[in-house]
Amino acid sequence: MHAPCSPIAALLLAMLTTNSAGAQLMSTCVANSPERRGELGCSIIQDKLLPADLKEPLFLHIDRFDPGEHAHATVGSASTEFVAAGTSWLITIESRTSNHHGGRHVERVGPLPLPRAARYSVQVLSAAFGPGMYSLAHQHSGVEAVYVIDGDACYETPTRAVKLQKGETVTLPTGTPMRAVVTGSTTRRVLAVIVYDAAQPATTRMADEMAPELLRCK
Repeated sequence: MHAPCSPIAALLLAMLTTNSAGAQLMSTCVANSPERRGELGCSIIQDKLLPADLKEPLFLHIDRFDPGEHAHATVGSASTEFVAAGTSWLITIESRTSNHHGGRHVERVGPLPLPRAARYSVQVLSAAFGPGMYSLAHQHSGVEAVYVIDGDACYETPTRAVKLQKGETVTLPTGTPMRAVVTGSTTRRVLAVIVYDAAQPATTRMADEMAPELLRCK
């Protein structure tokens, strides 16, 4: 018969079990993911071609609206209106401006370091994932800007591990190898916007053997 585990051994076993259970792979971003129904997932809110006459420098402007309010009247060819985490949001790619489109201006991110391209598209994402979850290594054909609605986020890159808390943003330049990791003990909810070369896919997964070493989130 085996001797019963000591309290310390039992605690270590419980910690290992918890960590293994928490380290789960994030699902792929798709249109109408479970995130749209209040569950975990990553939703492609919109993917569209931007106007050809946009002039740099360009910024990502984030406006929010009170419950029950919407921004239909101000949605243009370079903006997207949607609901995430119980809030109405308006995302706009435009120059520096004081126009808040009738809402409350939350953040201006930029100027965005755009890739060289004949035309640009914008992809708007809304994601919610639990503690310990992580993405596969990937890169974008354009700049990605991230805004944290709730929780703690971290992005592993070859040069740094970018740690973010609620209300913080980061801009990740074109072609940056990265992996997203949920740190902290609560659900991480983020908005992400990729302004990318319209002639290429927005996101490309990197095979494990091709991905460079990324600095780990701790």
